[in-house]
Amino acid sequence: MSSYADDGISEVVGFICILVLITVVLAVWAAGSAPAGELWEDQISDETAAVQFSDMKLAMDLLWITGDPGDIRSVILDAGSFSVGTSDAVIHVSRNDTAAASYTPLKLVYLPGPAATNRFALAVDSGAVIQMTRETTLMLLPPSVVADRDTVCITVPVLTSPSVEIVKAYPLAVTFYLQNIRENRFDNATISVTGDPLLWNALSRELGDAVRYNLTVREVLYRIEVA
Repeated sequence: MSSYADDGISEVVGFICILVLITVVLAVWAAGSAPAGELWEDQISDETAAVQFSDMKLAMDLLWITGDPGDIRSVILDAGSFSVGTSDAVIHVSRNDTAAASYTPLKLVYLPGPAATNRFALAVDSGAVIQMTRETTLMLLPPSVVADRDTVCITVPVLTSPSVEIVKAYPLAVTFYLQNIRENRFDNATISVTGDPLLWNALSRELGDAVRYNLTVREVLYRIEVA
């Protein structure tokens, strides 16, 4: 089994967690925010969007877990708006206290339904899955980090195609093309994140207590089309 597949086991488990967490969170949120007469219909719609988004995240992950450069996966999402771009976060790596590399991950945001009735948004940001409402921002799944004491591998999804935002009144087709997978190794490395405190807090929890790491950064390069 390849190292990608070994690391990918946690991604598949994470996918299951996404689906369960999103469904539960949205059901609880809808119960407290929707009039009783609208609750059942809204909850079904919310859960459908959650399942479709989870399928999309799984499709992305399976490309680098089991695929090869040049492989393609497509998913269908219900009508709404979908944006492809880069994260506000930048991941910085230093080696022996000298800047060695920086990475700007991709970010995908999906708002299901018409703009006037959007109740929540779902995002893949730096590999993390995030649910946003008008009141809250909740990280449902952290970035892909495999840590064993001071040995760490971080998977960073990177966009190679132009940013795009599309709004449709009928289903959206999102297609992921795996361009390449690059691994960069750093010894005696430190990691920091600027631009996104939520991501930095999540990474810090995953990294544990070590100060310096034998670090592998796995860049997964995607070209993404939305139609």
